[in-house]
Amino acid sequence: MQDVQKVVRQCQEGQLNAFTTLFNHYKCYVYDLACTILRDSTGAEDVVQDTFLTIFQKIDGFKNDAKFETWLTTIVVNQCRMRLRKQKIRHFLPLEQLSPYRLLRLSERQPDIVELVHEQQCRQTLWDMVDKLPERLRLPMILRYRYALSCNDIAMMLNRRISSIYQQLNEGRRFLEQTQQQEDEIVATLTEPAS
Repeated sequence: MQDVQKVVRQCQEGQLNAFTTLFNHYKCYVYDLACTILRDSTGAEDVVQDTFLTIFQKIDGFKNDAKFETWLTTIVVNQCRMRLRKQKIRHFLPLEQLSPYRLLRLSERQPDIVELVHEQQCRQTLWDMVDKLPERLRLPMILRYRYALSCNDIAMMLNRRISSIYQQLNEGRRFLEQTQQQEDEIVATLTEPAS
């Protein structure tokens, strides 16, 4: 979309076609983010509806002091957090099913199928480990490393201090490193020749 601010202004003026434009432009992003957080495609579809209903109802209150994408992402995250609180259960959906077009980037040369499979397995292993993180670490990791949001934006979305976000990201990375080391040690032990 060329000019998000213009479309947002049109939405604020009550132009329904502008809201349709906004919806069509961001619906895949909202669904992908909701799927990643909830690990439930049906719940993610509900979050898409709830998010755009909230935007429709509150677009007049949006000020241009923040980027629209940040405001939108905050709404999605809050919708997901409310749903998780209500459910208290996460349903798991393999990350590779969420957005394969993002996960497999085509390169100049023809990719080796063995390399692609190995990359997918490594990526899936990493996201499986992220999924085992406690929720307070998991959500900042997803927002930072899957959606490349700034720590400042994440702090605002989660209503936390930026220092807390940095601390949680560091703690999450340490947890992943330790988990990977433990798995490597187990594999090394299992593959050692018997004496």
